[in-house]
Amino acid sequence: MADVQLPADERQPGPARPDPAQAAGSADAAVTAWTSVLDALEAAVGEAEAGELTPATLMHQAAALSSWTPPRMDGPIPNALVARARGINGRQRNALERLGAELGSLRRHRSALGSVQAATARQLPAVYVDVAG
Repeated sequence: MADVQLPADERQPGPARPDPAQAAGSADAAVTAWTSVLDALEAAVGEAEAGELTPATLMHQAAALSSWTPPRMDGPIPNALVARARGINGRQRNALERLGAELGSLRRHRSALGSVQAATARQLPAVYVDVAG
């Protein structure tokens, strides 16, 4: 069978070719959106690295984390931001490792403090009340 050429007005429309200007705008929007997400993640890991985790900060972060959901993005992270995202991920892992070690140390200190308090607390004598008369 030979291919039949249809007149131009009877051809089926093919897939639309992307408009370069629209594609560039979409790419810029993706970079802007992902940059905002990475900025927030970088700020959070920066706080953890700086050791600025006071009880008030921890309470604030715990509240923020309990309601945090991953951002809904229209597409994958742009190639231009992949290296930055990997760097932030590495920093998060390092901070998590350091905080885990600090948590273990704090638990040991708290346990030791409990032992000292138990050994040095003033022992009160038992008091009995005669209710029978």
